[in-house]
Amino acid sequence: MAAKRKTPVKTRNPDLIRGVGKYSRSKMYHKRGLWAIKAKNGGAFPRHDPKPKAPAAAEKPPKFYPAEDVKKPLLNKRKPKPTKLRASITPGTVLILLAGRFMGKRVVFLKQLTSGLLLVTGGHYIFYCYPFFVIDLLTA
Repeated sequence: MAAKRKTPVKTRNPDLIRGVGKYSRSKMYHKRGLWAIKAKNGGAFPRHDPKPKAPAAAEKPPKFYPAEDVKKPLLNKRKPKPTKLRASITPGTVLILLAGRFMGKRVVFLKQLTSGLLLVTGGHYIFYCYPFFVIDLLTA
């Protein structure tokens, strides 16, 4: 047996253009007979008791499952520690640069910065370099 087709609901307020009804709000108030319902209930619309809410179902299974297993990144508990400097590098030590524009030049170590870089001076320049780009000049 074929399923019955529902007849489309015919509105009491047809559209003149999309979003604009033929009748005003007050006209529809009277057409629907809301004034009679209010008069019967002492000037207020009747209120229904709120329906009890159904208990929430236990945790639902997810709607989406990834096609491939996604690895969860490991927890990183590493804390940044102050960088250690070689014992042979002390303020005033003469160093030789191993890389960069001034490769092979001698510089004097001034201090180590909090970032781990070395503050060095070489005559006219004061600049920074990494500790693994220098060797100390051992003078006996």
